[in-house]
Amino acid sequence: MGFVEFLILVVIVCIVAAIAVWVLGQIGSVPAVVPKIIWILAVLIILIVLLKATGILGGADIPIPRVR
Repeated sequence: MGFVEFLILVVIVCIVAAIAVWVLGQIGSVPAVVPKIIWILAVLIILIVLLKATGILGGADIPIPRVR
C-alpha cells in the first residue's frame, strides 16, 4: 500500500465516521453527548494512526506505510 492509497483510506474512514455520527444524531433517543464522544474517539484514532505512519509516535504494530 502506497502513501496515496493510505491517504485515500484515511479520507474514507473520516467519511464513514462522519456518517455514523450523523446517523446517531438523527436518532432522537440518543443523548447529545454520544455523538460528541464518537467524534473525539474518531479524531484521536486518526491522529494516532497518522503519527504512527509518520514515525513520530514510534513503531507501529500494524503495517502502516512510512512517509519518506
